[in-house]
Amino acid sequence: MNTPGVTPDSDLHAQPLRFLTAYWGVWQSMSGRANADLAAHGLDLRSFIALSYVQGSPTSPGELARVLDVPRYEMTRILDRLTALGAITRELDPTSARSRRLDVTPAGRAQWEAALQAVTATVDPALTSLGSRLEPLTASLEHLAAFSYPAPQETP
Repeated sequence: MNTPGVTPDSDLHAQPLRFLTAYWGVWQSMSGRANADLAAHGLDLRSFIALSYVQGSPTSPGELARVLDVPRYEMTRILDRLTALGAITRELDPTSARSRRLDVTPAGRAQWEAALQAVTATVDPALTSLGSRLEPLTASLEHLAAFSYPAPQETP
């Protein structure tokens, strides 16, 4: 592809910028609209995604912070908000007295389902416009996300 002002020597530098600019545009547009929809349900995008993970099975705050790649202090804020909303419980883990276990409440499940419907209605038109390109794009983004994190270091 020939881009005005881009020489063949700088094409390698153009692609990362194109990708980051496109990613930024999608993030700004989608997250802004999603946050507006989620606010009606007492959530923001971070708390919605955290609640989505807890829907699958009980987890610990540390595990959730690791999976979502947020600092533990930020995860504490998110979990405090979800607890105050009555969406989750934090109880001692029966297998480890030093750990807490997160579980979704019936009210949290209902709140999540309503929020999911709202977010889906907002995001679905853009995703549907991709047609058969959606699945490969999603798989590629998942690959990039996994590739972006350094491999865990083994301890001797």
